[in-house]
Amino acid sequence: MKHAYRVLVVEDEPLLRRQLCDSLHELWPDVGAIVEVESGAAAMRQIAEAVPDIAFLDINLPDMSGIDIATVLRDRCQVVFVTAYSEFAIAAFEQHALDYVLKPATTRRLADTVARLKTQMAGSIPAASPQTGITSELLAELRRQLTPQASALKWISASVGATTQLIPVSEVICFNADDKYTEVLTATGEALIRKPIRELVEELPEDQFWQIHRSTIVRVAAIDRLVRTDAGHLEVKLRGLERKFIVSRTFAHRFRQM
Repeated sequence: MKHAYRVLVVEDEPLLRRQLCDSLHELWPDVGAIVEVESGAAAMRQIAEAVPDIAFLDINLPDMSGIDIATVLRDRCQVVFVTAYSEFAIAAFEQHALDYVLKPATTRRLADTVARLKTQMAGSIPAASPQTGITSELLAELRRQLTPQASALKWISASVGATTQLIPVSEVICFNADDKYTEVLTATGEALIRKPIRELVEELPEDQFWQIHRSTIVRVAAIDRLVRTDAGHLEVKLRGLERKFIVSRTFAHRFRQM
């Protein structure tokens, strides 16, 4: 007799959440009940009511990291990460994640994940090694997903009032998302571009720029100091700018050695 499972999907983007759930229903019609939530807090409430058999987690949630949720679920259910960020793969597998899928998640890629889940739930293969949290098969799959990084961005064409300026990336201190635009902040002023933070992360030299929040990328060499607020949030002060920028929990690991 086929077993019906309790599945938890944690994704803050409504369209992506709906697409993932639809794909799961299509690929695994008899999977069971799929519960959708949009935040870490909502996920924790669902887990408190009943631990799921399977959890699909985004990493960059508005209120906490999907890694934190996986820590709670560790070894209590099968965890699959579906995320736009490749750099958290090792942390994910340290929590014994079954799979790590990079967005955009294609139907073919999710079909591979569903096949792994079916086999795992049937008890036919062992879980990932507790010593490493990752198998060679999963590492190979992750490498196949990652594409070579394009040539690093050198110049930014940005709007300043009614004019357009060509700004060297070497002069940029920070990129900060502001509604439909992204601010380009330098020591001499501000400009606007339409390119989103997610695309900039892929184009900027990764040894020179760090993403510290879903809305913010900073130049590493411009970091002046870190400040812990009364509310417990971590903020970055950048040389050449008066503003401070919040570090989200998702990216706080970058500063543990500083």
